[in-house]
Amino acid sequence: MNLINFLKLRNFKILFILFLVVGFIFLSGLKFEYFQFRFLILFLLLTCIYKLYTDLKKKNYYFLFSFLLLLITLFLHVGLNFYFEKSKLTNYSLFGVVFFLSLYAVSYYYTDFINKKINLIINLFLFIFFVSCLYSVLNYRHDAPFFCGGISNFMPSDTLLEQYGHRIRDLRLSFRELIFPENSHLGMIAPGIIAYSVYRSTNKKNSKIEIFTLCLFIIICFIKSSTTLLLGIFLSLTLILLFNHKQINKKTLISFIILIVFSLSILLLSKECRSRFVPIYHLGFSNKTLENKTNSVVGKINKNLAYKIENILRTSGNLSSGVVYRALFIAKKSLIEKPFGWGLNRYDQAFDYFNNLEPSKNPMLNRYNNKDGANNFNKLIVEFGIFGLIIYLFIFLFLINKKISIELKLFYFPFILTQSLRGAGYFNGGFSLILLLMLFTFIKIYKKAE
Repeated sequence: MNLINFLKLRNFKILFILFLVVGFIFLSGLKFEYFQFRFLILFLLLTCIYKLYTDLKKKNYYFLFSFLLLLITLFLHVGLNFYFEKSKLTNYSLFGVVFFLSLYAVSYYYTDFINKKINLIINLFLFIFFVSCLYSVLNYRHDAPFFCGGISNFMPSDTLLEQYGHRIRDLRLSFRELIFPENSHLGMIAPGIIAYSVYRSTNKKNSKIEIFTLCLFIIICFIKSSTTLLLGIFLSLTLILLFNHKQINKKTLISFIILIVFSLSILLLSKECRSRFVPIYHLGFSNKTLENKTNSVVGKINKNLAYKIENILRTSGNLSSGVVYRALFIAKKSLIEKPFGWGLNRYDQAFDYFNNLEPSKNPMLNRYNNKDGANNFNKLIVEFGIFGLIIYLFIFLFLINKKISIELKLFYFPFILTQSLRGAGYFNGGFSLILLLMLFTFIKIYKKAE
């Protein structure tokens, strides 16, 4: 059933629930003043309370016991860290614990519902996304001057800088999109949508309009390309094929191989993409070096242009790589010094501690991504230590488990893997919700087997 037919049913209750899920997974970066779409999912707590009441009447205490156990564990983990450090519990950490517990309740009671409605969730998101794209094109704003890949990214960056200067943005085919103003944010969620939808389309489960919207979405994704998108597609599809190729037919296999080869080719052939893997601090960049680089390009003729080039250098892929490498360094140090982690939403404490203890040669790396660790892998390792490694062991077991449907793997696994490479925290991009959905899917499969 496609989205158009679904809307004709006028089942507003289901549509409302789906919208809340879409809001948390796909619209987490969308906000107006203090209002954020991702928090709308908390409305489902009202139905969860009723479902809990029903369970208790039936003497089903599984959720209550597991919830209380998780509550005690999280507060002990965070609280003990604060106690031994002789510091106060911050509102940021407290909010993280409460919000995660809320998502735990939602995931427990809605796992089956969401698993059955993934196609509708994607269709609803694509409808919203295309409306956003149309609005963004009609109110055109230039995209970032340089990014990895992109259909229009065919000229060497040095040539563009020297010949066109500040007018370089006019050469871009891409546009600044409303929901995902940064291309990497689209790249965090796109691989799962693409993998799942391609599978359904090649297995004749999608309608013609759904196939058309999928093709359009893929085109837009590659126009608004990013290292996150390309690596996410390449690695997630490669791993899924490696461990689940027997569950995939010939048409799907060929489609996935084309996507893998195409993504890898862009990563290898594009100068902009290759630069993303060279950490800026290995080059010894500093504020003074940036100034020298700026002067070497334009001299003292145009200070305005010099300033713009300096900003480009400061926000280049090299800097992004430097941030990721720095976060990996902090994760390694943290795992050795605090093997059980710093506690939920306490990455910023570890970040400040290790930067004061052993600061980077590049001062810019000592202040960027101080709360999200550049990716969710670093954040999990720092905040949960060896327990974070156990979480990734579970993710691997989910991937190789033959009892879990290939469709669920194709949707969930790319989300987790991509945001483990370049993420924005647990509560962005649906990371925590999807991780919990994977957990309860895993548990319920074995409960049914018993």
